[in-house]
Amino acid sequence: MGIILVATMLTQCTTKREVKLVFDAKAGVGEGALWDYKNNRLLWIDITGKTFYILNSHDASMHSYAMPKEIGTVVPISEDTVLLALSDGMYEFCISNKTLVQKSRPDIDTALVRFNDGKCSPDGALWVGTMDHGVTKPIAALYRVSADYSVRQMADGVTVSNGITWSPDGSTMYYIDSPTYTVVAYDYDVKRSEISNKRVVIQTPKEWGSPDGNTIDAQGMLWVAHWGGGVVSSWNPQTGELLDTISVPSPNVTSVALGGSDKKTLYITTARNWMKPGDEIRYPHAGGLFAVEVEVPGIETHYFKK
Repeated sequence: MGIILVATMLTQCTTKREVKLVFDAKAGVGEGALWDYKNNRLLWIDITGKTFYILNSHDASMHSYAMPKEIGTVVPISEDTVLLALSDGMYEFCISNKTLVQKSRPDIDTALVRFNDGKCSPDGALWVGTMDHGVTKPIAALYRVSADYSVRQMADGVTVSNGITWSPDGSTMYYIDSPTYTVVAYDYDVKRSEISNKRVVIQTPKEWGSPDGNTIDAQGMLWVAHWGGGVVSSWNPQTGELLDTISVPSPNVTSVALGGSDKKTLYITTARNWMKPGDEIRYPHAGGLFAVEVEVPGIETHYFKK
């Protein structure tokens, strides 16, 4: 019954769109797509490939930067500086001279967990979570990194901390712990950088795989990437209604970001690792960066404020 229901939902809510391959990265785990609107570029990463990428929109050039450890998150600070959450802590990376400086090392057991997905809040703090290496135990957490790089745990009992984003007015934070197959919402206090009133707003079908990264458009609708489902879905978080789905030519879809000159290009990262036997042939561009045009623009990215 569940499979029939999901098939019906996909048929009713799928809009035919042209999903284009932007860059055939063959990324092990492409992730963390984020549109740097001030500099008209897309930031994204390959976690297991330990590589940070910049796609410049003015000439479509792609630049890559090797890192010494796995990367969970990248967020912009300025034109020449980004903040990276590597597996063991927070680092500043200077793009022009390629220098990497560790700014904080939170008290986490890297034998058990590593830093994963994150984004900056409207007040300029970085919210970033950890994940259990085995992806089965709720031993990870969600953290807030402040301007002085102090780190505070904000939620525990997490297994695979993933997509995080804020409503256009900044009053609500949406968050994904992948094995729960849900998107939860919190009330967000911008002045205090605090969360409260956790509730489930979206239940995703298990047949689509685990919800992974997410982003939000100017109308407050969520876009969610699905690991194991080969699909991106769009939802109304106020009603829980499924609005749209986009099929992606890669089974493991990891993150999404709305960008481009009009913020109507949905960039999609994918992963090549952990595919089923034969998927390398069926999905030759798995691990690539894709893009598709949508109708509603995204909102401006929040930057880390020092």
